Amino acid sequence: MTSNENQVSEHESTEEQNAEQTPTNKAFRIVCMTFCLAVTLLFIWVWHHQAQFNDHYRKATFLMHKGEAKQAIEAYQKAIKNKTRTIFVTKAPSAYNNLGQVYLDVGEYASAIENFKKVIEIAPDSAKGYISLTTAYLVQNLAAEAREACLRALQTFPKTALLHYNLACAYALEDKSQKAIDSLTQAVRLNPDLKTLAQKERALKRIVSELP
Repeated sequence: MTSNENQVSEHESTEEQNAEQTPTNKAFRIVCMTFCLAVTLLFIWVWHHQAQFNDHYRKATFLMHKGEAKQAIEAYQKAIKNKTRTIFVTKAPSAYNNLGQVYLDVGEYASAIENFKKVIEIAPDSAKGYISLTTAYLVQNLAAEAREACLRALQTFPKTALLHYNLACAYALEDKSQKAIDSLTQAVRLNPDLKTLAQKERALKRIVSELP
């Protein structure tokens, strides 16, 4: 075979290989482009809803401090709805806790307790949800519920002053004076400022003077 024939043969072989590889390469490029597009759309989706969460959360907090409860509730609900759509980081314990506080302020206790329990569910390593929940029980004079919740929380957060304080309130409502004094003593030991607060607390006024 001559060199020209060899060149023609090699050229034909290369074309055949390219023809075989082209569909595979094309499919690969399509897959890559589709993947990149999907990732981009997912990023935009997450970024959009996170931005919406931030906007509604700031608005809700502003409205809460202004005392506009109805509008604050609506804004927190919108914030939470957007947060659940961020896919990867969907938890928003502070939003649920603040929403519960607004419900508590307007006397919608069932809704407040529901949100505080949600805080505990999604942030079990934080005492905040337990403090809010036990406070909600105390506002309704549900001493037994507050006591049980405090004792349960204190197993995990034994050095949380406000849990000891709320436990003292629960014991006081149940006329368990010595236990109330013991719990209040522990609360004040952890946070001395709580003694001043106790002097203004209806349930604790009569036992503050008995603190060591």
